[in-house]
Amino acid sequence: MTSTSTRHLWISAGTAGAPGGGPAPETPESGAGPRHTIDVRCHRRLRGPYSGGGALIRAVVPELVPDNEGLIAPRATEVIALAPDLAPLVPIAPQTLTALASRAERTRFYSVARTLRVAHGICELLVDWARTLHPDGVVLRFRELDRADPTDRELVAVLLRRCDPALIQVVVDEAANALDPVTAAEATAASEAAAAQGIGAPSIADDELARALRSFADPATARPADPAELPAGADPAQLYIDGEGTSTDPRLAAAYAALPAADRAARHDARAAHLTDHGEPGSALGARLYHLEHGSDPLAAGNAFVEGCEVCFDGGFYEAALDMAVRGRTLFGDERPKPYWNLTNKTGACLSYLRRGEKGFSYFAELRAGSIDPEIHMNSCYMMAMLYTRHLPKNMHDETRATEWVNTAIAFADSRPDPHRAVFVGAFMRNAKALVELHRGDLQASLDLVNEAIAMTDADLGPDEQLLHRSVLRYNRAQILAALGDHDGSLADYDLVISRDPDYGDYYFERAGGRRAAGRFAEALEDYAVAIRLSPPFHEAHFNRADLLRELGEEEAALRDLDYAAILDPSHVDTLVNRADLLIALGELDRAAEDVRTGLALDAKNVRLLCAQGTLLAESEQAEAAFTSFTAALEADPQFAPAWANRAVLAYSAGRPADAVEDLDHAVELGDDPMLRANRALALQDLGEHARALADLDIAVPALADEDPDLLFRRGTARHALGDAEGARADWAAHLAAYDELGETSPFAAELRQLTESAA
Repeated sequence: MTSTSTRHLWISAGTAGAPGGGPAPETPESGAGPRHTIDVRCHRRLRGPYSGGGALIRAVVPELVPDNEGLIAPRATEVIALAPDLAPLVPIAPQTLTALASRAERTRFYSVARTLRVAHGICELLVDWARTLHPDGVVLRFRELDRADPTDRELVAVLLRRCDPALIQVVVDEAANALDPVTAAEATAASEAAAAQGIGAPSIADDELARALRSFADPATARPADPAELPAGADPAQLYIDGEGTSTDPRLAAAYAALPAADRAARHDARAAHLTDHGEPGSALGARLYHLEHGSDPLAAGNAFVEGCEVCFDGGFYEAALDMAVRGRTLFGDERPKPYWNLTNKTGACLSYLRRGEKGFSYFAELRAGSIDPEIHMNSCYMMAMLYTRHLPKNMHDETRATEWVNTAIAFADSRPDPHRAVFVGAFMRNAKALVELHRGDLQASLDLVNEAIAMTDADLGPDEQLLHRSVLRYNRAQILAALGDHDGSLADYDLVISRDPDYGDYYFERAGGRRAAGRFAEALEDYAVAIRLSPPFHEAHFNRADLLRELGEEEAALRDLDYAAILDPSHVDTLVNRADLLIALGELDRAAEDVRTGLALDAKNVRLLCAQGTLLAESEQAEAAFTSFTAALEADPQFAPAWANRAVLAYSAGRPADAVEDLDHAVELGDDPMLRANRALALQDLGEHARALADLDIAVPALADEDPDLLFRRGTARHALGDAEGARADWAAHLAAYDELGETSPFAAELRQLTESAA
C-alpha cells in the first residue's frame, strides 16, 4: 500500500436514527477538496448477502459501461455474483455448466472460499474504476456493518487491507443500532435457540473485518445529531415498516410495537406485496422475507424462505442460506411438509460447508426420525458419509462410518422406482463412495467406483444429458488417475471435461498440475494463465504457478506470482516460506527477513521458516543465533535434512569439524546427496578420517566435479594420505586441467607443487 497521510476511517458512534438511517456523520476531510462519495447501507435485512456490496456495484458499473467495458469484462462473474440484475449491462460472464445447470441437475456447489475470491475481484474492479474515472480519489462509506451479512463484512475487510486510501478511502460507520422491542425479543429467542442447537455463526468481534479495522483504519467519532423531525402527519409505525424494520429511532420502534398484532401483520403483508411488484433488486433475499415472516401467512412465508435459501446455497452464500433455513423452519409450526424437510437438510448442509459439521448431526437425525421418504433418507445418509470423510475436523474423520452411511445411501438410490432417477442418484452415490475410498487410501477401489458410475450414466443418458454430473465424474477420475501415476489417462479426462465445460477455470488449474507432472511445462503455464483469466482471483493458481516458474529458472516471474499470492492470502504460511526462500536466493535479505518474521508469528514451529531464519542470521554473521534457529528447527522436526546440513556448515565454520560430521551424518541418512557428501568429506579430512572422506568423494566427484573442480584436488589429497600416489596424481592432474580449460589458476597451485614433489 502506498504511504499516504490519508487513512481509512472507523467511526465508532453514529447519529440518532432517522427513518433512512440518519444524516451522514462528519468525518475529517481527505485531500485538497471534496471527493466523490458513495454511501451504502449494509443491513442484511435490506437485501441479504451483499446488501452493501451490491448497492456499491450498482452505483459503479453504470459509470463504467459507456466507455470502459474492458474493465468490467474480466470481473463480470464477480459483478453478477453481487448484483445479478446488472447482467444485461456487463459483458457476458464465463458460462460454466455449474451456473447453467438447473437446480435438479446441480451436483457441484461452490467452495465456501468463493466469496473471498469474489471480494478480491470486486476490489480490483473498484481500483480500476477509481483510477480511470476518479483519479482524485473516492470515499466509500459503509453503514450498519454490525448488522451485515458476512459477505459484506468480508468484502469491506478486503477493501480496507488492499485499497490505498489516497485513491479509495473506506469509511466504516458503526452507528448504534438499537433493536426495536419486538425485534429484540425475537432476536433473543432466535439467539437462544441457535445456541441451544449449536448452530450460531462465529462471533464477529474478532473476524477479518474487526482485525482489518484495527490494522488499517483510524478511529473517528461522529458528531451527535438531534433526532430528525418526522414528516407532518406521518405514521411512525408505517415509517418503521417501510424502513424494513431497520430504523434505530425509538419513536418509530415504539409505535410499531404498539400496533395490534393483526394490523401489524396486515401492514407487513402489504409491504411484502409492494416489494414484490416494485422492490429494489435483491429485496427478495432481505426485506421481502422479513415482511413475509411477520405477515399473516406463515406457510407462504415458509415457501419463500425455501426459495431464498436455495438461491443463497446455489450462490455459495452459506451463512445467509443457514439463516434462512433456521428462520424458515419455524414458520411451519408443528407441520412437517416437504419444504420443512428441505430447510432441515439445508441447515445441516450449510453447517457442513461452513466447517461446523459436527453441529449438523442432529438435523440429519431429525430427517431420518421424522420422515419415511426414501429420498430424504438417502440424502441424509449421503451427508452423514460426507461429514465423516470430509466436513468434520480431521480428528473426527472415520472412513468406516462413512462407508456404512454411503452404502446405505447407495441402497436407497438403487431402489428408486424411476429407472432414470435410479441411475442419476446411483452414480452420484457411487462417486461419493469413491471419495471415501480415496480418503481411505484405496485408489483402485476409488477408481473402480467412478468407472462404474461413468458406465451407468453413459449407458442411460444421451450425449447432451446431465453434462454437469458427467463432467464431475470424469473430473474425479482424472484426479484419481493422477494419484495412481497415470498422467496420460488423467490428462485425457481433463481434456474431455474442458471440451464440455470450457469456461470452468478450476479444470485448467488441475490440468496444469497434471501437465507439469508429465513434464509438459509450457502447456502447464498456458493452463495456469487460462485458469487465472476465467476465475475470480484465487491464491492457489499463483502459488502453484510460482513454484513451476522457479523450477524453470524464471525467478522474477515467480516472485511476481508469490507477491500477488501473498496479497490474496497474507496468512498462507507456505507462500511466505517460498517467497522468503526465493528472496534469499535473489539477495533481497531484508524482504526475506520480513516474510520470516510474519510467517513465524503465524506458525512458530515451521521448520522451513526457522531454517530460513538461521540462514539470514548466518548471513548477518550472527552465528550463535543462527545455530539456535537451526536447532529449534530440528527440535520441531528431526527429519528435516536441510536444518542438519545448515547447522553443520555453522559448526564447521566455527572450527568444530566433529560436530559438523555428526550433523551431516544425520542429513545423509535422511536424504543421500552428493553435495552433502562433499561437505562431509571436507570435515572428515580435517579430522584425518581420509578413508571415509574418500568414500564420500568417490560419490561426489562424478556428480559435481564439472562444476567444482576443487573436489578433484580434495580427492587426490585423500588418496595421497592413504598411500595411493598414482590415484592422487591423476586427480590433481585433472584438477589442474579443469582450471587450465577455464583460463584460471588453481587456488591450490602452490600446495600442489609441494604435494607433487612429496609424492614423487
